[in-house]
Amino acid sequence: MAHGVNRKALIALLSLAGFASRLDLGVSFQEEKARKNPFEGDPKGIEQGMNLYRFRCAVCHGIDGRGERATDLTEILRDKSDAKIFRVIERGIPGTEMPAAPLFDDEIWMVITYLRKLGGAAAGADPGGDAEQGKKVFRGKGGCTVCHGIDGEGGRLGPDLSRIGAARSQTALAREIRNPSEYITPGYEPITVVTRDGKRIRGCRKSEDAFSVQMMDNGEELRSFLKKDVREVIEDQQSLMPNYGPDRLTDGELRDLVRYLSLRRSEPAEK
Repeated sequence: MAHGVNRKALIALLSLAGFASRLDLGVSFQEEKARKNPFEGDPKGIEQGMNLYRFRCAVCHGIDGRGERATDLTEILRDKSDAKIFRVIERGIPGTEMPAAPLFDDEIWMVITYLRKLGGAAAGADPGGDAEQGKKVFRGKGGCTVCHGIDGEGGRLGPDLSRIGAARSQTALAREIRNPSEYITPGYEPITVVTRDGKRIRGCRKSEDAFSVQMMDNGEELRSFLKKDVREVIEDQQSLMPNYGPDRLTDGELRDLVRYLSLRRSEPAEK
């Protein structure tokens, strides 16, 4: 009996030591679990990962992983380990449109295996741009702070851009700046409310039900209307954000602005 007690005590001591070592390394149990990809190089895992990726991910990240309206995965795969990518897919990225994926652990590993096979780790061409000059465009000529905020500074009419670099590829950012009506972020859909006396109030819809509609108008005032009191609620196809064609921003200025927004993915907040 004494031998049994000592054995249990030894097991408990070893378990405690293992837990302490994880604390010392700053590694959680979940992170430890996600260190090794069990499907690395597995043809069946690659095939299953391809099917999962195309069904769940390609609509935003593109068939080739280079981004449609989401981040360019070639950059992510180049800079991050499989374990870190696993955690991003598993948990999502707070403050962006990247949600936690509704996938089992094995399915996440299969997706990662497929992406590695896809060649996503290969470095893409550097699109160029100067982040410091882009910051000046954002706060100056571009007039972006009128509607968009970064790190708590700026407007609220448009989406906060503090972490936009984690949610958009540089190609997608450039495209959406040139033509913002191409993709409108959910929660910022433009509408025009026409009152009974013919007054038109334009802004972005925040909420709507069968009886009322709530919006933020162009002056950033939150407003609520009962539908019985309005003549019409028009769903606009044109974004509240104007097109930034070459007449508003040169190609060089656009590259600078995109580089500035993209760098916010991993850099500390700037003031």
